[in-house]
Amino acid sequence: MPMNKEQLKKNQPIVYRTLSNALQKNRLAHAYLFSGPKGSPKKEVALLLAQSIACTHRDADGFACQTCDCCRRIANEESIDFFWKHGIDHKKVVKDPFSKQAKTIVSSRIKKTDIAELQSFFEATSAEKDNSRVYILEDYDQATPEASNSLLKFLEEPQPGIYGILVADEVNNVLPTIQSRCQSIVFRPPSIDDLYDALKEEIDDEKANMLAHSGYMYEQAIEIANDSQFEIIEQSAKNYREHWQSWQAIVDMQTQIFVPKSPLCDKTWIRIWIQWLLFFIKKDKTLSLTTRVDLELILVEAIDTLRIPVDLGLFLDRVYAQIRKVVQNERR
Repeated sequence: MPMNKEQLKKNQPIVYRTLSNALQKNRLAHAYLFSGPKGSPKKEVALLLAQSIACTHRDADGFACQTCDCCRRIANEESIDFFWKHGIDHKKVVKDPFSKQAKTIVSSRIKKTDIAELQSFFEATSAEKDNSRVYILEDYDQATPEASNSLLKFLEEPQPGIYGILVADEVNNVLPTIQSRCQSIVFRPPSIDDLYDALKEEIDDEKANMLAHSGYMYEQAIEIANDSQFEIIEQSAKNYREHWQSWQAIVDMQTQIFVPKSPLCDKTWIRIWIQWLLFFIKKDKTLSLTTRVDLELILVEAIDTLRIPVDLGLFLDRVYAQIRKVVQNERR
């Protein structure tokens, strides 16, 4: 979904103004470091900036139209001048050219081989507009030391017409030598009230409330809410919450919702299911303060655990068991 530029201008005015000035005056840095809390639109703005560098139909503030052929090719990762290393939770379905069967590629933390791939990608002469080429490296705060050392060499000798955008939640996890070679763009935390007001004009009030308080950006929240799987996850969280002290609730989750290798059994939907539980717990006045705090701690830690490679079946079984133990103690 295209970036809502008006929302960006309203919610991230400094980011908007800084990038707008650079685009209008043609004074772009050769590398940017986008940092800020989870939920801030770093990835979406990185894509918008990549499109703006190449677009020939930019608006009065210098930003891409997001609708022309060039912008669509970048958004679909079809441009030969655009390289995007996705975050560690990203999944992409591609067709094997030999077997013609679809396969799922799961992104991992950035490694030295990824930087080598980036360098090789840009060795060929560009065939797009003005030789401008762009790369985005998501979750750069999770990159290996070897990857950072390789990228540092790439940044030390910037090539004309190549622009890099590094995206990180925790800027302190990025090497100072990398930081010093990038222009820092800091995103502020999104306003929950503003996001909630915008979302409830498009989707159900409770869904808007949950998504806003879970840290999603407007475009991402709308996309999630419009996915047919979202209703299933919401209802499964409600059903589980009503019977979570029983073994049957766990069995139902294992056999009907998060079945191994099923579409729902991936990090994205598991995270949203956990966020629904957090939302219901915070609204539940029947739980004691101790129980509420214990449950929230379990679920927040579970969300953090999903940032690293994990066996989802074992992970969920552990979460179910921890929740059941807490709620059974509440009844005693």
